Amino acid sequence: MSLAREINEKLDEIIEYHKQLDAVNNDFKDPDFTINDVHSGEKVTKEMVLNKATEIYDQIISDLNKLTNDGKNCIDIFSNQYYVNDMSEDRRIVEQERENKLKTEEAKQHGKNN
Repeated sequence: MSLAREINEKLDEIIEYHKQLDAVNNDFKDPDFTINDVHSGEKVTKEMVLNKATEIYDQIISDLNKLTNDGKNCIDIFSNQYYVNDMSEDRRIVEQERENKLKTEEAKQHGKNN
């Protein structure tokens, strides 16, 4: 797996983390909402959930820092024009470059014929 893809997966995990954290915060706004520990069956407080969420987030950030060597080995990795999360965008860029090369070659040929 490429470094860019691994970094992207960690960034996606961060986005998913924030979505789930928002959902949990919304759930806890309801005074009747409760969560039970899967293993013990005991009631879990909001603080316990948020502490566990913080641990998960810290682990994601730690993994991201390991992948990027604290940002040192990924300089300009996402500024490459081919790096886009959409394959159709990659195809569009390649097609645009092909058209530009074709126009350049056609211009050269027309210049020689004149």
